Amino acid sequence: MVETLPEPEVTRCYFEDAYEPHLPAMSLRWDTHSPGWSERLWYLPEGVCLVGPAPERFGLTIQRRATDSYSIRLLWDRTCLQWVELSRMQILTSALRPLLAAMGTDLWYLLDQPVSTETQLPLKAA
Repeated sequence: MVETLPEPEVTRCYFEDAYEPHLPAMSLRWDTHSPGWSERLWYLPEGVCLVGPAPERFGLTIQRRATDSYSIRLLWDRTCLQWVELSRMQILTSALRPLLAAMGTDLWYLLDQPVSTETQLPLKAA
């Protein structure tokens, strides 16, 4: 059973310039007395698991590459992760869903974006 996370306070929005390309990010302050904040396992796509409390530095970009293919960049405190090709189900069953829900963001909405034209392969010349 997944614990519900408390809503964090966003204390700052910025671009994390330690990674290229720069990643939009937020500094978060969580209620440390609420039950959902405590240290735990955070299950991310492709078997990645982080241990600790909810992140205090968080950034996420999702780019839809095809009907059921997404690339993701994630900033989680001092760690930056990238997945080039994930399915919708891999993303929806990860810890990203409850984390984003606590911030008032609907992950379904983020995944329902149009396919990015930047990632489509060029057509073959005739």
